[in-house]
Amino acid sequence: MGMLTAPARPAPGGVACLMFNMGANHRVGPRRINVKLAHLLAERGVGSLRFDLGGVGDSDALDTSPDLQIRAVHSLKAAMDAAERMLGARQFVIVGMCSGVQHAMSAALADKRVVAVSLFDGFAFPELRARLERNLRRAMAAPAHPSFPGKARRWLQRRFLRSHSTVPLPGFFAERRAPEANAIWFGAALERLVERNVAVQLLYSGSLHVCDRGRDQLGAFARKPFAQGVQYEFIGEVDHTVCTEKGQQLFLRSVGDWVTERCFGASTERRSQGSRAPSGAEQSMPTTWAAP
Repeated sequence: MGMLTAPARPAPGGVACLMFNMGANHRVGPRRINVKLAHLLAERGVGSLRFDLGGVGDSDALDTSPDLQIRAVHSLKAAMDAAERMLGARQFVIVGMCSGVQHAMSAALADKRVVAVSLFDGFAFPELRARLERNLRRAMAAPAHPSFPGKARRWLQRRFLRSHSTVPLPGFFAERRAPEANAIWFGAALERLVERNVAVQLLYSGSLHVCDRGRDQLGAFARKPFAQGVQYEFIGEVDHTVCTEKGQQLFLRSVGDWVTERCFGASTERRSQGSRAPSGAEQSMPTTWAAP
């Protein structure tokens, strides 16, 4: 189940944008950020489809595969098929957030219709200096933070009380991999995407780190030749769930401009000259879509 947003004045190019769940959250995204991004893109002539993955939110499961990535890729392919029929799109940009980053990368590896992926707060591999700096800043700030007592209590309960054990439940989000396995997968996947000329935006918030030097979140991958082929951006004023108005503006500017450039390769400033501010539904034609 999803919402198709068709621009009132489609621009040529045949590229559409896909947005989907952040974890188990609804397809609208945290603080309705996907809705806002869809309206912004529609104002610029870019169609989009925001939808729930099979088995999440309003969408029924498309299959019963035990593998999480297989199920997610099937859902993304079904969304591309629907957008191809309804928007006439032949190529796609996928915006993935948090757990959706791995789904977006997997779909891009599996389907050549994906020409770009914007990845927000996904895989991060900070090295020793960055981790020490992060831990020091947290240790200094935590006792004065109003949430510290409650978080400390819950951590102790999860750690030592049997009744508060966190055993994964069966279902869509039960799968976990070791950090080393994640690093191997991410490095190989990113290298393949760059070799295939898939445009990649790596965007990180300030929720885990308050500063970033030399692509800290990529760790050792920052020194790999293929990493030079991606756009990397750290925005400390944005938090992981884009809570603040300023954070939302910064996120929409970064992702909206990047997606527009990938779709049409033209300057956003030139494209928006003479146009009025986005007016949401006035400028788009939302349509519900249900996966067959």
